[in-house]
Amino acid sequence: MKNYLLIFVAILFSAISFTLNINILSPQEDAQNVDIRTSFRWQTIDAEGKEIRYRIYISEDANIDEKDLKLENIFSNFYTGDVLKPETTYYWKVEGVDQEGNVYSSKTAKFTTRSLRAGDAYIIIFEEFDKILPLDDNFLGISKNKVVLMNENKVVIKTVDFRQNIENGFLTSEAVFLVTQDETYIFDYSLEKKAQLNFKIKGLAGENIFYSNDEIFSLNDDFQIQKQIDFNNIQKALVKGGYIYLLTEDKFVKLNSNFETVESFDFNNKTFDFDYLEIQNMTLFPILTNNNITLLDTNLQKISQLDFQIETQRYQRKIYTYYDKIVLLSGSKNLHFYDSELNLIRTFTYEENFNYFVPVNKDRFILVGESIKSFDLEGSLVWNYSTINKFQIIDEPLVYDKGLLVGVKDFLTRFLILYDDFDSQYYFTRYIKEKIPLPHTIEEEEEEEEEEEIVTPPSTITIQPTPITSQATEITPEPTQITIPEPIEEVITEPSTPMDIPVEPTPLTSQATEITPEPTQITIPEPIEGAITEPSTPMDIPVEPTPITPEATELIKIFFKGFDEYIYGSLYDGENFYLYGYEGKNENWDAKTWKIDPYGNILNEKSLYAKNTDFFRDAILTESSTDNSKNIIYIGDTLSYGLNGNVYIVSISEDGSVNYRIDYGDIGRDSGISITKIDEDSYAVTGNLFINKKLSDIFVSKYLNDGTRIWTNNFGGNDVEIAVDIKNSQDQGFMVFGATRSFGAGGFDVYVLKLDYYGNMKWSNVYGDSNDNIPVGVIKEGRKYYLLFETHSQPMRYGILEIDELNGFGDSFEFSLEGSNKFLGFAKIDEKYLAYGYSIENGKKVGIIYEINFEEEKVEKINTYTLDSDFEIISISKPENQNFIYIFGNTTINGINNIVMIKENY
Repeated sequence: MKNYLLIFVAILFSAISFTLNINILSPQEDAQNVDIRTSFRWQTIDAEGKEIRYRIYISEDANIDEKDLKLENIFSNFYTGDVLKPETTYYWKVEGVDQEGNVYSSKTAKFTTRSLRAGDAYIIIFEEFDKILPLDDNFLGISKNKVVLMNENKVVIKTVDFRQNIENGFLTSEAVFLVTQDETYIFDYSLEKKAQLNFKIKGLAGENIFYSNDEIFSLNDDFQIQKQIDFNNIQKALVKGGYIYLLTEDKFVKLNSNFETVESFDFNNKTFDFDYLEIQNMTLFPILTNNNITLLDTNLQKISQLDFQIETQRYQRKIYTYYDKIVLLSGSKNLHFYDSELNLIRTFTYEENFNYFVPVNKDRFILVGESIKSFDLEGSLVWNYSTINKFQIIDEPLVYDKGLLVGVKDFLTRFLILYDDFDSQYYFTRYIKEKIPLPHTIEEEEEEEEEEEIVTPPSTITIQPTPITSQATEITPEPTQITIPEPIEEVITEPSTPMDIPVEPTPLTSQATEITPEPTQITIPEPIEGAITEPSTPMDIPVEPTPITPEATELIKIFFKGFDEYIYGSLYDGENFYLYGYEGKNENWDAKTWKIDPYGNILNEKSLYAKNTDFFRDAILTESSTDNSKNIIYIGDTLSYGLNGNVYIVSISEDGSVNYRIDYGDIGRDSGISITKIDEDSYAVTGNLFINKKLSDIFVSKYLNDGTRIWTNNFGGNDVEIAVDIKNSQDQGFMVFGATRSFGAGGFDVYVLKLDYYGNMKWSNVYGDSNDNIPVGVIKEGRKYYLLFETHSQPMRYGILEIDELNGFGDSFEFSLEGSNKFLGFAKIDEKYLAYGYSIENGKKVGIIYEINFEEEKVEKINTYTLDSDFEIISISKPENQNFIYIFGNTTINGINNIVMIKENY
């Protein structure tokens, strides 16, 4: 009995000696408004050195089972999966499996995703297709030798193989047309074959009207040719108002339902494309030729003509219509808007290449090319989808009831459906394929077909799950075997950074016959030198750069305005970011703020225009206790007020209205550097004053939130003191950090002051050697501070200095880095100390982030961010309960400074 008891105890002890807990981190239980591209993260406790592999389950059903397994055999504690459905409740859990096969499970957490926003890529299909067509709630993926029918969850329902290369695919309301080298195969939406034509279709003119290179024909309901007529070199055909309008290489022809020519218009040069617009109950046809745009009415009478200086065959052009306007995309970078008489309305010029113009609604449009960007009619960016590499566009973008479907390729091939507020009436009445009444049909049926009601899809998107059917038997309908040519070797282009380029519109008035030159190159002048320049001290970097990867990047935006915009920092209020700096449209700078949401949309901008140069360097957020309204208080410099330049303090509400402005200074050049919030009613600022005609001192002032100054004090010696930062101390006083040339070992030395509640100095100290020692940034940890500084020696050195509020300077360590770099800031994110700025590589600035481990005295590069142009990181932040790091900085493109935002998984 005793032996059995020992065995039982041993078994019991082995069962309880190892416990492993898996805790859900994010999304947490009952989390709301979760991003549709969230990362799933968990934590393993008491693993005791065991190797654990994980399985992650995600379901729309509270009863999770094996069908909800998304991924298994993963060793990391996070999973960044596919895009989630909007406004959907999900359940998820994680299982850990050890080497002995024991399974440990987390609790199941429930969360709900947010609604869609303009610019969301809410469906992504990662497949090597050449084209995707939407079939109701399913998708048809077309590749060279097969078509694949998938449900909305991207699960394959059926596959059809082809021995011939599939060159194109078209949709009618009832059928799919797949075009090979010699034939056209017709299938229904379930991929059941219905018919086969022994020639290639080039395009669809209407629901039952099709054309090849040399003929136009109609099909009956059984997909048999009903009527056919020959033409030479058909460019495009379209059914409109019961007639067929057909463009050949040298003429535009109007046909009736019996395919008889009603009108014809001859051209003296080669044609390329045409479209139509409807205005004041009239239909007009703009036709793009080699030398002009010719505008015809429905009787094919010429209304107007716009001549080009450069031939279309030498200068790529595409023509579109946009409600009552005609749009010309020229040379991939110039977008021209014309009225219905071909008078030029406005022109936008971009630095990147775009292939397609897509209307959204009457207020904005989308350009698709090296990136995907939406602009309003004033040229301002609305949203952007891009990666650090240029996109190659796969096939022509398609707008349907769920959004904009576009295929892109950088390093990966994928098809995106991007949500926006598309004008459904414009798209789903304008682009419905009209049906021509055919001979030998009943008159009543013809009338019913002509008057068939067009149902406008709902503006909101609700995705219902589609049951998964079993894989159907593959079908191979090809009668003729054709040798497949060797694949063409892919050309990989040098990656570059897409930019958001809302260029100011240039309204022009022109006659219809005016010659409109289209530039092939745009030269932007170098920026005018301002009165104030940002210091740029070369420094060093270690290790080979690790370029940012598209997989790690949620968003990259460059807010290009065609004039200087520069930021000195960013502030996060729990919902949005506030950037601050300046705007430079002329020889002066104007202090400016930007309110930007986490998706890169500019919510508002505020420029404080004045007669001279002004800018903001730092900011805090205050909130009224009475009405919870938010105000942001900025500090910087002004040359517009005071004698020779003053400290500039401005309070601005979150909607952009100015509450008050303060300028403070002496007779010299005074600067505002840093600001800190004291409590709900007051704040303190520090900066530099030119006192009593001597070199600058550090000043510290306390203000109430309404702008009332409580006290001010100055600190310094007989030489120069420079303020860098101010922090609140634990005893309700202040810690001030800067540099001094009045005290210390020579040159500039680190200068730290401890002040009491009233601004009186309790102690000061200096740190440095005979070289210049300049603070870069400070991180506060309770009553301790860690100060990053640079030492201008040969070679350049850097250091971390520990400072205690009570005991002054503590430990320090210094390090050298290879290369040339400049740190611009210092921040703590998830218990890591990160220094950031830029390095000089191949004569260009690239953004850098380093981790500095003070205890182990180690420095490690985290990432390098390389854009096409100079790039410097100004600030980084990671909001609480988010899995993203936000990086803001500046780039210089053709001599113009502009802002960069990077949102990255972290």
